Amino acid sequence: MIKAQGFGLHTQLLVLLLAFGAIPLGLSMGVGYAVSRATILEQAEQALWEVGSRQAGHFVTELRRQRLLLRTIVGQLTNQALGGPALGNEVADLLRNSLLDDGVFDGLRLVDASGDVIADVALRDATPHWPQDAPAADWTVEAVAVHSGDSGVVAYLMAVPVPEAGRRLWLEGHVRQGDFARLFDVPLHLMEGVELAVFSRSGDPILIPHSHSAAELRASAGVVSRDAVDVVQASVGGVPALVLSAPVTEANWLLMASLPLHVALAPLARLRNQAALAAGILVLLIFVIAHLASRFITTPLRELAIAARDFGKTGRYSTIGHRGSAEVDALVESFEQMAHDSTQSRQEINRLHNLEMERAQQLASVGELASGVAHEIRNPLTGIIGALELARRRIPKDDPTLPLMDEARVQLQRMETTTTRMLQFARPPELRELVVDANSIVDQAARIVEAPAKSAEIDLKVEPTEAPTSVRVDPELMVQVVVNLLLNGIEAMSPAGRLTVCVSRHPPDVWIDVRDTGPGIPPELRSEIFRPFYTTKPQGTGLGLSISQQIVQRHGGSLRAESTPGGGTSFVIALPLVDEEGTTRG
Repeated sequence: MIKAQGFGLHTQLLVLLLAFGAIPLGLSMGVGYAVSRATILEQAEQALWEVGSRQAGHFVTELRRQRLLLRTIVGQLTNQALGGPALGNEVADLLRNSLLDDGVFDGLRLVDASGDVIADVALRDATPHWPQDAPAADWTVEAVAVHSGDSGVVAYLMAVPVPEAGRRLWLEGHVRQGDFARLFDVPLHLMEGVELAVFSRSGDPILIPHSHSAAELRASAGVVSRDAVDVVQASVGGVPALVLSAPVTEANWLLMASLPLHVALAPLARLRNQAALAAGILVLLIFVIAHLASRFITTPLRELAIAARDFGKTGRYSTIGHRGSAEVDALVESFEQMAHDSTQSRQEINRLHNLEMERAQQLASVGELASGVAHEIRNPLTGIIGALELARRRIPKDDPTLPLMDEARVQLQRMETTTTRMLQFARPPELRELVVDANSIVDQAARIVEAPAKSAEIDLKVEPTEAPTSVRVDPELMVQVVVNLLLNGIEAMSPAGRLTVCVSRHPPDVWIDVRDTGPGIPPELRSEIFRPFYTTKPQGTGLGLSISQQIVQRHGGSLRAESTPGGGTSFVIALPLVDEEGTTRG
């Protein structure tokens, strides 16, 4: 019994539906996520660049405003005050009047090129951290000088030259660290999740809204540009982030900001989680629908398979209750109609088989009786023929009874031939098989019928084949078969006609084809010609073709007739090919 291998139709349909549903969904989600992620990061980089550029520009603007304020104070200093004997006091008073409680500077001082302090004033309750031990700033080079203490940057200084003083003087403004955030109006976050810090040229943090971001951003300073606004992806504190660098050109400072990628992609992550949940629900729904759909198809097919198996074993079937699609319904209805027709056909076959069995039993009984009768008749008949022949020799040639005795002898010989054939059909002789060439069988048969063919004006033609056509047969019996077919062809065409015997290879068989140009066999008689005792000849016994077919079948071959009314008849003997060692091919 052959069992089906692999997955069942239910599983295959389920996998197929899931594949067509889940795979495109997964691909679309994956592609959509990748495209959305790239788009969001690009937009986040652009937004961070824009905000960073504006914030750096705001720093530059504020520093310029502070420098303009110093120039305004310088403009209030007169030449008389700068050159008089009480220079220090008058200048100090002028500078002190320029300090405002809510102003920019908490201290002002006037220094010369060597760094000597000419005047020094401070806002009340304020103690500016003027550099004491550090060398004087070179204001011809520096724009803003950062003053650092033990705890980091404590202030920054900026200066403008004092013209018309007769010597090189600089007015320095002191801005304490506590006023940085107020003056520059820096938000805690440029954007949601963005950490910000401003560093000096040496890397000291100047402005840090969040203290924890200073070290992390300083560590990333080596991967960003210091000369132009730049946004790169880097690791900040071990977290992937977008890192912004924007130079504050007015003070040679560097503004840096970082936006963690998980913060930038947080909306996408929420959308991804929601999409994953929706996709999971959709896949589950696809699975349920696919399961129901496959069951809708496979359940009637399974019942159909069970019904077909039971019908094959028992010949009975039950109506299939489940129905599926229109195609499955048509298949089920076709099976039930086939089973119904097959049941009726089987019943008819059984009825005909029983009739044939009864007929066969009757024929067997008749055959045994005929065989016994033929055997009992044959011996006395031989004696009668011999006695008749002896009596005929003693009768004068001119005796009027001589023709009657000749006719009696002919009829007695006919009876002897019939009884002999009946005995051959009932008790076929033992086969004496030899490996011979089919061409030699045809040649021998043609020589036997050559004289009758000429007498009937029949054109006998033999067409052998050059290819090996070895067969294992009883040569005498097979020649008898071919001779019988040739004689039948001569009788069918007489007088005149063409009789052809052709040998050809049709592996695994050899064909011996006997063709005549006679009137052919009517279609309604083709199924009868091989039946014993059936004949259309007035003098025939009806056993020639039956015996011939029996002999061919005993050799493992077949004998069939092909005929077209008015177009002649062809009898084809098919015998198994054997090789040179006598082994049958196949």
